[in-house]
Amino acid sequence: MAAKGTRVTPQEKDKMWQLYQEGNTFAKIAKKLQRSPDTVSRYVHEREAEENAIRVAVKAQNI
Repeated sequence: MAAKGTRVTPQEKDKMWQLYQEGNTFAKIAKKLQRSPDTVSRYVHEREAEENAIRVAVKAQNI
């Protein structure tokens, strides 16, 4: 695992999202990227919220 307090890079966040979209679990992603499952969960949920906000905004514009 990465040392406590190390920052997650934007590239790591993108990789977490990509792996999650491929059907991997938080635990599998964490092991692959040497991060904790809690860290992976945090950033995947953050990205998911961003994606949903964009979807809502686009839908509202199309009404």
